[in-house]
Amino acid sequence: MEPIKSELLALLRRDDLLRAALLVGSVQDANFDIERYVERVLEIAARAWQRARQAPDDPVLVARSVSETLAVDVGLARGERVKHIIDDPERHYLHRLLERRVGSPVAVAILFACVAKHLKLKFQVIALPSQYLVRIDDAVGPFYVDPFDDGKVFSEEDVQRKLRSSMQRGKLLSTSIYEVAGAKQLVGRQLTQLKQSYLLKNKALEALRTVELLTAIYPNSPELTRDRGILYCEMEYFTHAVRDLKNYLKARPDASDVQEVKKLASMLKDCQEIVN
Repeated sequence: MEPIKSELLALLRRDDLLRAALLVGSVQDANFDIERYVERVLEIAARAWQRARQAPDDPVLVARSVSETLAVDVGLARGERVKHIIDDPERHYLHRLLERRVGSPVAVAILFACVAKHLKLKFQVIALPSQYLVRIDDAVGPFYVDPFDDGKVFSEEDVQRKLRSSMQRGKLLSTSIYEVAGAKQLVGRQLTQLKQSYLLKNKALEALRTVELLTAIYPNSPELTRDRGILYCEMEYFTHAVRDLKNYLKARPDASDVQEVKKLASMLKDCQEIVN
């Protein structure tokens, strides 16, 4: 995975969200060819541009053109009508979204962002706890698009109202609580959700590969080191597992799971002596 990790970091440094998100497909196939899917996204962007060509400087029209192209030309299933199955890893891959026309909220948000970027639309992806909105500035003020819900548009007041309803009554919220997600954050969230899906399906090898890519993005995360150690254990790579678990204990001596991790590391030391 080391060459793939290096390539992923290089793509993120160039802010190449499209290729970085497609490279995640290497979890399934180390020889995965991303370029043919890059061409498909460029074709989608060209169709969106045709829709927006009458007013290419109108952010409302451009955003609507992207949404219409994804819904009509690509045929993405409308988000609100599609039950999001959290243990289906296929929904988090961008190339599988293009093939199946069904994806997770983060995958759909990434596709919208990639197309919008090629149309020179100025936007930010806003990551909320269970939703991704695209914030776009217009002459009359900002508006938000939900790519997963057929491009539904929200005003600033709509978003504030939505957030207030899920928080303590009367608590004033501001846009500062949003996470503005760039390429690194979006791919990180894509991989995190993919990892969770593989863990739920007990697919240790794919989960391990996903964690490896995550460690490229977040190399100083003790929790990822712990997760990798546990997955090494399942794969019976005991030496690697003990190393990672010890590093986690060193970095997080007061973590709530310290005793469990210590017990596992101790068991693995015995296994290492017998098996290896």
